[in-house]
Amino acid sequence: MTDQVIYSMVRVGKIHPPNKQVLRDISLGFFYGAKIGVLGLNGAGKSTLLRIMAGVDDDYLGETMLSKGYTRGLLEQEPQLDPTKTVKQIVEEAVQPIVDALKQFDEVSAKFGEPDADYDALIEEQGRLQEYLDKHDAWTLDNRLELAMDALRCPPGDTPIAVLSGGERRRVAL
Repeated sequence: MTDQVIYSMVRVGKIHPPNKQVLRDISLGFFYGAKIGVLGLNGAGKSTLLRIMAGVDDDYLGETMLSKGYTRGLLEQEPQLDPTKTVKQIVEEAVQPIVDALKQFDEVSAKFGEPDADYDALIEEQGRLQEYLDKHDAWTLDNRLELAMDALRCPPGDTPIAVLSGGERRRVAL
């Protein structure tokens, strides 16, 4: 844990056309691990503030800064999830490039058993994939996804999205 400010806003403002000021001179900073809440009357700009913080809205006055190595996102109040998929499939979408690289690694490895395989090309491709997978700690991905799903109290991974309640859908979307 650190006492570093990982996100800050300085004098942020937002004006909706034609000339409705929703946010004015908002300055704030968040430390790593901070838990925040945004309270206000309807129309006060809570959603606008969150969209700016998430990087979804970049049409504002002032400055925002996200520290290197951190990411941000916005979870919609009613997430739209594919009802034909399972909980695990939706969760894996968040790390799809890593899932795809693991699949490619397995495919390349299987090609070593083919009699007419180009071993030099396969070794080169396997090395490239290995480097990417190591960099992203992909070998423990399933375990980390299970831990995250448990921490969020998500339903079992094989549960169809179609049968989930609204609250369960929001936890899966996180």
